Amino acid sequence: MRLHRLSVTAFGPFAGTVEVDLDEIGRDGLFLLWGPTGAGKTTLLDAVVFALYGRVPGARGEEKRLRSDHADAATRTEVTCELTLGEERLRVVRRPEQQRPKKRGEGWATEQAKLLVSRLTDGGWEPVSTRIDEGSEHLRTRVGLDVHQFCQVVLLPQGDFARFLRAEPEYRAELLRTLFDVDRFARAEEWLAEERSAARELTAAHRAQLSTLLARVAQIADVDMPEELAPELVGAAPGARVLPWVDQVRAAAAGRLTAATARAEATAAEVAAVDAELAAARALAARHARRAQAAGELATLEGREPSLAPLRAERDAGRRAEPLRDALQAAGAAAVAAERTADALATALAAWAPVAEGRDASTTLSRTLRDSAAEARALLPEVDRAAAAQRSIRALDRDVQALVERSATGERAVAGFPARIADAEERVARARAAAAELPALRAELAGAEAALAAGRAADELEHRLVDLRDGVRARRDSWGDARERWLDLRSRRLDGMAAELAVGLVDGADCPVCGATEHPRPAAHDGVRVTAADEDAAHAVADAAEAALAEVSARLEAAERELAGLHALAGELPVADQAERVAELAGRLRATEEPAADLTSAEALLRRLAAERDEVAARLGAEREELRARTAEREALAAGLAELVERLTSARGDDPDLPSRVARLSAAADACDAVLTAEVEELRARTQADSARLVAEERAAAAGFDDVLDAAAALLEPGRLAALDRQLDGHDQRTALLRDRLADPELADLGPQPETALLEERCAAVTGRREEAVAELEQARRCTTALADLVGRIATAELQLAELRDRADQVTALADLAHGRGANTRRMRLQSFVLAARLEQVAEVASRRLLDMSGGRYTFLHSDAQGRNGARGGLGLDVFDEYTCVRRPTKTLSGGESFMASLALALGLADVVTAETGGVRIDTLFVDEGFGTLDAQALDSVMTVLDELRRGGRTVGVISHLEELRTRIPTRLEVVAGRNGSRLAG
Repeated sequence: MRLHRLSVTAFGPFAGTVEVDLDEIGRDGLFLLWGPTGAGKTTLLDAVVFALYGRVPGARGEEKRLRSDHADAATRTEVTCELTLGEERLRVVRRPEQQRPKKRGEGWATEQAKLLVSRLTDGGWEPVSTRIDEGSEHLRTRVGLDVHQFCQVVLLPQGDFARFLRAEPEYRAELLRTLFDVDRFARAEEWLAEERSAARELTAAHRAQLSTLLARVAQIADVDMPEELAPELVGAAPGARVLPWVDQVRAAAAGRLTAATARAEATAAEVAAVDAELAAARALAARHARRAQAAGELATLEGREPSLAPLRAERDAGRRAEPLRDALQAAGAAAVAAERTADALATALAAWAPVAEGRDASTTLSRTLRDSAAEARALLPEVDRAAAAQRSIRALDRDVQALVERSATGERAVAGFPARIADAEERVARARAAAAELPALRAELAGAEAALAAGRAADELEHRLVDLRDGVRARRDSWGDARERWLDLRSRRLDGMAAELAVGLVDGADCPVCGATEHPRPAAHDGVRVTAADEDAAHAVADAAEAALAEVSARLEAAERELAGLHALAGELPVADQAERVAELAGRLRATEEPAADLTSAEALLRRLAAERDEVAARLGAEREELRARTAEREALAAGLAELVERLTSARGDDPDLPSRVARLSAAADACDAVLTAEVEELRARTQADSARLVAEERAAAAGFDDVLDAAAALLEPGRLAALDRQLDGHDQRTALLRDRLADPELADLGPQPETALLEERCAAVTGRREEAVAELEQARRCTTALADLVGRIATAELQLAELRDRADQVTALADLAHGRGANTRRMRLQSFVLAARLEQVAEVASRRLLDMSGGRYTFLHSDAQGRNGARGGLGLDVFDEYTCVRRPTKTLSGGESFMASLALALGLADVVTAETGGVRIDTLFVDEGFGTLDAQALDSVMTVLDELRRGGRTVGVISHLEELRTRIPTRLEVVAGRNGSRLAG
C-alpha cells in the first residue's frame, strides 16, 4: 500500500481545503510532518483512516465530530485520498453525515454519508462503487488489514506502544487480540467449557436416574437403603457398585413369594368346602320362601273376586255398544249442525231487517245493490282529484301573491342601482389618482431622509475628526521620539562596537575582524555600554510607534473620505431645513396613502354593484314571466274543478258523501247475501239430522238397547275397554298360575327350614383368610416381577454412568487445561498461549531494531511466567541489558530508552502483523511523536533505523513538534494553527 495524494476539506481544525502531495514530499523516502501541538498533524492521519474505513482511530472516533467548527455552512466536509493497493491505483472520496442549510426555507437538513471509489485506467478514473458497504468491502479486501491493524501497522502511534511496553498482561492481550485473529481459539475454549458443562450435567442426570432406580427398589421391597447408597453418594467414585445389594433384596423377595403361594393354596381348598355346604342350605331356604310367597299371593287374589263383578258388567255393555259408536256420533253431529245453522239464519235475518226497507231478500235485490255500489265506487278517484285540484289552486294563489311582492321589490332595487354605481365609480377614480402619485412621493421622501441622515452623520463625524487629528499628531510625536532614541542608541553602539567585539576576544583565538590570535590592546568602553539587546528593544519600540501611527493615520484618512461622501449626499441645505422638508413630505405621503389604499376595495365594490344590478334585472324578468304562467294555470284548474264538483254532487244522492254511499250499498248487499246463504244451509242441515237419527235408533235396537240414549251411555272412553281386558284377564291368569305352582312336587314335600346365618358367618371368616393370602401372594409376585425388571435397568444405568464419568473427567481435564487451570501449571489460557507465541515473534523481530537503536545494549525477552498474585502468565515482556547481563522489567527503562523500545516494538509488531495478514506490502509508514525524550546520540540511532525503513522505496513520515527534527529532516510539511483554523505553510 502506497499513499499518493491527500485532500482534506472542512475536516477537524482545517476550515478550507488542504492538499498534500505525498509523492512529492516523500521523494527522499523520509519527510517530517511538523507543527505546534493541536495544529492538526494527527488530523491528517485521521483523514487517511477515515477515507479507508469511514471512522477515525482512538477516542477521537467516539465523539463523531469530524466537521471543522471553523468551516462556513456552504462548505461540505470531504476527504479525498489517492493510493495504490496491490496493482490498482484508487481514488477514495468520502463524506460523513453532516448538517447543511435547507435549500428552501430556514433550518437545517441532514446530508447522508457518501463514498465514491474510482480506479485509474488508461481512459481516466473509472467508478468502482458508489455504495458505502460495497466500496468499504472493496477497500478492506485490498488493504488486507482491519482498522485496528491499520492504525498499529501504518500509523505506529508511540503513545499506544509506550503503554503496551509497560502494561500488565491483560492490556497486552487486549491489543494483541485486535491485531491477531484468535477467535477460533476462543471458540475452542468456549466449546470445551460447554462440553464440560454438558458432560457434568449428563453425568449428574444419570446419577440421579440411578439413585431413583435404587429408591424404587427400596420402595418396592419395603426395605431401608444403606447409607453408602444415599443419593449424594451413588456413582460419585469409581468402584462403588450397587448390584450386590439389589441381588440380596431380590433373593429375599423370592422367598416371600414361595411362602405366600403355599398359604394361598391351603385357604382356597377350605373356602371351596364351606361354599358347597352354604349353597345347599341356601337352595332349600329359597324353596321354602317360594311356597310361602305363592300361597299368600293366591289368597289375596281370591279375596278381590267380589269387587271385580261390576267391572265385568261394564266391559260387557261397552263391548256391545262399541260397534254403534260411528252411527251414534254421526246422529249427534248432524243434530248439532242443524241447531247451529238455525242460529245463523236468525242472526242473518236480524242483520237484514234494518237495511231491508220492507223488501224481502232475493238474488235480484242483491245484484241491484251491488251494481249501484260499483257505480259509486268508480267515481271515488274523482273525489281525490277534486281535492288535489283545490289544494293546487290554493298553492297557486300563494305563489302568485309571492311573485307579485318579489316583482315589486325587484323593481325598486333596479331603480336604486344607477346612483350607487355612480358613487362607486367616483370613489375608484379618487383612489387611482392617489395611487399614481404615491411612487414619486415615496422616492422624494427617501431622498430627503437620506440627505437628513447624511447631514446628521457628517456633523457627528466632524466632531470625531478633531480627536483623530489630535491622536495623529500625538502618535507622530511619539514615533519621532522613539526613532530618534533608536538612532541615538544605534550610533552609540556603533561607536562602541570595537569594545563590544573586544569582550569576546580570547588569547589564541582568531579575531573576528582581523584574524589575529594575539590581542595586545583590546578596546574598552569609555561611557555607558549599549548592547545589541538595547538597540533591538529601542528598534522594536520605534517599529511599534510607527505601526500605531500608521493605524491612526489610516483611520483619519478613512474618516475624511467618509465625511466627503456624507457632504455630497447631504447637499447644501442646513439640517434644520432638511428636517422640515422630511416632515412635510411625510405628511403629504400619509395624506395620499389613505385614499390610495382604498383602491382595491373601491374596485371590488364597483364590480360587485354591477354584478348585483345584472343579477337583480335578470331575476325580475324571470319572476314576471313566472307570474303570468302561474295565473294562467290557476284559471284552468278552477274551470275543471267546477265541472267535476257538479258530477260528484249528482252521483252522491241523499248520502253525505260518495264513500258513505258506497259503504251503505255494499253493507246492504252483504246482508241480503247472508240471509240467502243461511236459509239454504239451515234446510240442508235439518234434512241430514233426521236421516242420521233414524239409522242410529234401528242399530241400537238390534244391539239390545232400549233406545239411542242407553246405547250412548254404554259407550266407554277410548282405551277403557282395553284397560278392563288387561285388568280382568291378568287377574284370572295369575290365579291359575299360582294354583299350578303350589301343586308342583318341588314345593309340595319340603324338610325343615335350614340355619343359613351360621353357615354364612363361617364362610365369611374362611373367605377373609383366603383374600389376605391372595393379596399377600399378589404383592409378592408384583415385587418379584418389578425387581427382576429393575435389576437389568440398574445394571445398564451403572455401566452408562461409569462411561459418562470417565468422559466427563477427560473433558473437564482438557477444558481446565485450555482455561489455565488444573494441570496447567503456567495458568495460561489457550488464547493467551497463541498470543504469547505471537508476542514472542514480535519480541524477536523488535529486538534486532532495539539492538541497533540502543547501540547494542538492549534486546527484548518474552516471559511466560505467572504474574503478580498468581495472575495468569504468557504475555510478559522484559529487556535484557547487555552491559550488565541482567534481565530487567520494561518499566525500569528511562524516557528515551522507553521511546526507542516502543518504536522498535511498534516496528516489530507491524512486521509480524504484515506477515500474518498474508504479506501485505506497506510502502507508506507514519511514526507519531515521542522524539522529544531522546538525546542527540539516541536520536542519531533512531534516525538510522528510520533510514533503513525507507529502503526498497518505502516512504516514512515522522510526526513531531520537535525543533531539532527540522534540521535533521530537510523535507517538511508544516501545519500552521490560527484563530480561523489550521492551514499548511506555503
